[in-house]
Amino acid sequence: MSKYEAAFKAALAEAERRICLDVLRSSPELSLAELHKLGRGRLSSVFAELTVGELVRGAADAAPPTRGRKAAAGARSSAAAKPAPEKADAAPAAVPEVNTRTVEGREAYDVALYGAVKDIGRPARVAEIIARVGGTNLQARAGLTRLINAGKLTWTGKARGTKYSLV
Repeated sequence: MSKYEAAFKAALAEAERRICLDVLRSSPELSLAELHKLGRGRLSSVFAELTVGELVRGAADAAPPTRGRKAAAGARSSAAAKPAPEKADAAPAAVPEVNTRTVEGREAYDVALYGAVKDIGRPARVAEIIARVGGTNLQARAGLTRLINAGKLTWTGKARGTKYSLV
């Protein structure tokens, strides 16, 4: 396997790991039995590397624990060792924690999201909004979707180019 193939596979594995963590964190109603079932399927290798601490602390940006030959090989790849370049509109590394597990928490976060879009005063990307109110990308997009469904916001664009503005 070439170094490029190894770097590509390591990057895909890390992206899959981050997505799994985001989905698990946004599903607090998930039971341990359901979590166990998920860990036996196609994602078993991803689940084998996740820790309870990562789920609880929100350590998605932390490096996965290095256990076994596969993890060590991924850690040696040059792409995995290099930090990702920062983008101009990327969210800051440390954003305030937001509680969207309760109705009250979601309502408060939605008010903060709406206020941030209003304060920005122009169509804004999710990273700009998160920089003002905190939370994860998943929490922000869910809140923005609630505001769109409530008729308070509108959106244009696709994927990373999506921008949110007042109705």
